[in-house]
Amino acid sequence: MSEARDSLPGPISSSNPRSIRDGGAAATQTQVTADGAVRRGPPSSRRKLDVYLGTTLEDRYVVESLLGEGGMGVVYLGRHKLIDKRVAIKILRADFATDEEMTERFLTEAKAASSIESPHIVDISDYGRLPDGAAFFVMEFLDGTSLSEVMDQLRVLPAPRLLHIGKQIARGLAAAHARGIVHRDLKPENVMLVARGDDRDFVKILDFGIAKVSRENARLTRAGSVFGTPHYMSPEQAAGIPVDARTDIYALGVILYEMASGTVPFDADNFMGILTQQMYKAPPPLGALVQLPPGLEAVVLKALAKKVELRYQTMEELFVDLESVERGVVPEVVSVTLGRSGGFNAPADYFLRPSQHAALAASPFAARRRAVLLGAIGGAILLLGLVGALLVVSARARATAAPEPSAAIEAPVDPGPPADGPPSVAAKTPVTVTTDPVDATIVLDAEADDVPQQQPRTVAVGADEQVAIRIARAGYKTTRYVLDGAKIDAKSPRVVVRLEREAPAAAHPPKAASKAAPAVKPAPPTPSAAPTLTARPAWCAGDDWDPFAMKCNKKR
Repeated sequence: MSEARDSLPGPISSSNPRSIRDGGAAATQTQVTADGAVRRGPPSSRRKLDVYLGTTLEDRYVVESLLGEGGMGVVYLGRHKLIDKRVAIKILRADFATDEEMTERFLTEAKAASSIESPHIVDISDYGRLPDGAAFFVMEFLDGTSLSEVMDQLRVLPAPRLLHIGKQIARGLAAAHARGIVHRDLKPENVMLVARGDDRDFVKILDFGIAKVSRENARLTRAGSVFGTPHYMSPEQAAGIPVDARTDIYALGVILYEMASGTVPFDADNFMGILTQQMYKAPPPLGALVQLPPGLEAVVLKALAKKVELRYQTMEELFVDLESVERGVVPEVVSVTLGRSGGFNAPADYFLRPSQHAALAASPFAARRRAVLLGAIGGAILLLGLVGALLVVSARARATAAPEPSAAIEAPVDPGPPADGPPSVAAKTPVTVTTDPVDATIVLDAEADDVPQQQPRTVAVGADEQVAIRIARAGYKTTRYVLDGAKIDAKSPRVVVRLEREAPAAAHPPKAASKAAPAVKPAPPTPSAAPTLTARPAWCAGDDWDPFAMKCNKKR
């Protein structure tokens, strides 16, 4: 691990806790000491009498006050002389001004943020150099509150607000990823909430100072370097191996976890303790800490998967699932997460680079381990051979001592169940049942004492078995569904049952006929049919009766 630092945001709001509210006060600064501890304190005394305050940059921007100090630069409140518009001005720190690499990285931040063109990314409008050689850029001034300050005040955010903020962060970073830009330092301090129309929580993402750009110079992204903030680093970022857009997905998963529970998933007393947990420890279950909307915990856990291939692959996928949770629809990730075992842990050598794997394989310890393993395998084979030989000798001895069979033939006797236990039961497949709407109840139809449960519910079904379930919810038709073991896909054993709404009852009785409408006359009564003769009358002689026409040919 060749380099480690706690990256600070470049806040551009006077409401940020790290900013100052009067131009002469000192801002706070975070430092990472040699033992990895994170300490906060006032910046060096050279900032107390800042040389830039009151000056005009390039005859356009008047520097009015200090807003805060970040990992790479100092942020000031400025004003455009001609149009009298407030702006934020970020100037590269004096101790970096002569560092060509840091100056180039500072320029990368300006180019990266200005090229994304998303309403959720801070807008950068100008860039230049000062007479002393320091680089600076100008960005929009945001009069709002950082997400970290909101979380300090409320601790736990309500689910609707959490989802609204999370979706906007995902949308902004999706635009950045489409441009080949990975933020690498996403955290609540770098998310500003400003008023935009009726939306009081409009998201703006800041500080692309350590952003990874796909077209940047390779020497700006050295292998083994660690950049970012420990609590929000992805496992691969903490290990110092190359990262891609999925490292931002992990960081957003940490933020979602923190907004939902009021605490980060991993914490320790020092820098290395946090990084170790990020790489190897599974996060505590969210459901055990707070009550969450259906599906939200599964979304957060998938974003926090240690292995990048088990995570969301794009911010668009994460956005879709957050939107599904917001609409009350169970996302696909629920059944996938329930069926996953150990997906949130990583093996001890998972983050080793190929060269380290080769070195480990060639080490004396590895050779001893292979020798012990081969010896154990050989011993096991020898033991199995001895056991087999003993079984063969025992079988031959029993055959020799067996009595001659009797000539009498006896009726076969049913041996019944074996004495050592009940007959074996065929393996069953656990089927995950989810419902739409999500708050419907699921009950086993054949079990009268079964307790109704909300989704997701797991039902065990045999290969040649059919299990009936009933799903009910007020306002919907109760549905009986049969889980057929012969039709279940063993690779993805899940079923989604969607209920049909009940027809709404008539809200009002039918209105009486209008007075102006003409009265409808009743239809005249239908005359009864003439009686049909079914027998010859007494007055009709036998020769005069026509049995086919059922009439008498003689008139009375």
